[in-house]
Amino acid sequence: MISKDIRREVDRTITLPMVQANPDAFKDKKVIWGGIILSSKNLADKSVIEVLQTPLDRADRATEIEKSQGRFLTESSQYLDTFLYKAGKEITVAGIIKGIATEKIGERDYAYPILEPLQMRVFEPYKEPVYEPSPLWPWWHYPPYNPYYPYPNKYYNPYYPPR
Repeated sequence: MISKDIRREVDRTITLPMVQANPDAFKDKKVIWGGIILSSKNLADKSVIEVLQTPLDRADRATEIEKSQGRFLTESSQYLDTFLYKAGKEITVAGIIKGIATEKIGERDYAYPILEPLQMRVFEPYKEPVYEPSPLWPWWHYPPYNPYYPYPNKYYNPYYPPR
């Protein structure tokens, strides 16, 4: 979880498209962004994580991948193990905006906002619960319903005298 001190200092109104449109206006501002890790690599002097941005919920976890506003890079001077930061995991990054890096996605140039991380948190993606009937007591092993249960004769009712 991102610390309370950092949460107080960040500006939650800064969005990824705002930084892409005017990177100099937001340089050195603190933000909390998150999403799904697309790739991670270690270079000679830094570790780089490419993230598909998604909105965050109240617990700062990635939600609604369909509402993504783009991609951003997290560049850390520390070594980050690519096994822990592998593609497909959710990540939340509290960091400082350092500028824009233009790289290619396919054949198109894309402006990646760069965050210098202050704190990061990685989550395993949520798994959908799978319904599995209990193998010990399937429904067909229950005795059939008998409304006159304690009485062996199904036509006997203790509240009415026999005819």
